[in-house]
Amino acid sequence: MDRFARLTLPASLNSLKALLDFAHAGAERAGLSPEQRNQLDLVLEELVVNVARYAYQPGNGDVELAYAVDGPGALLIEISDKGRSFNPLESSDPGLSDSLADRPTGGLGLFLVRRMAGPITYRRDHDRNTVSFRFPSPQSLEP
Repeated sequence: MDRFARLTLPASLNSLKALLDFAHAGAERAGLSPEQRNQLDLVLEELVVNVARYAYQPGNGDVELAYAVDGPGALLIEISDKGRSFNPLESSDPGLSDSLADRPTGGLGLFLVRRMAGPITYRRDHDRNTVSFRFPSPQSLEP
């Protein structure tokens, strides 16, 4: 039996609220604090918006959000789509020492995702992208 709760919706910005509400149910079951839920929202929003904007262009498709409680205060999260292959872990970190005017657009959201969620993994299986991570990151729990 699959221990993950799953929700599949169209990969569009209109689905974001329902996906976040679904994840909040998991966050509540895991006992995440309100601050942790806000951080989870940031991570999920970045990843889901990337799927909605880029995975199926041109065209449409679905995104699946899955979660499982991984003990008190922790969730396992998977975000999957059948869009074009994209590994967010391969994007380079933005030049944070560069001035805002000299920095290329984009990349900061994925940089923050990699810092807030972890360990984060990507796999491409049967024409499906899946990003998986534990939230909160075990590193963020250390004193």
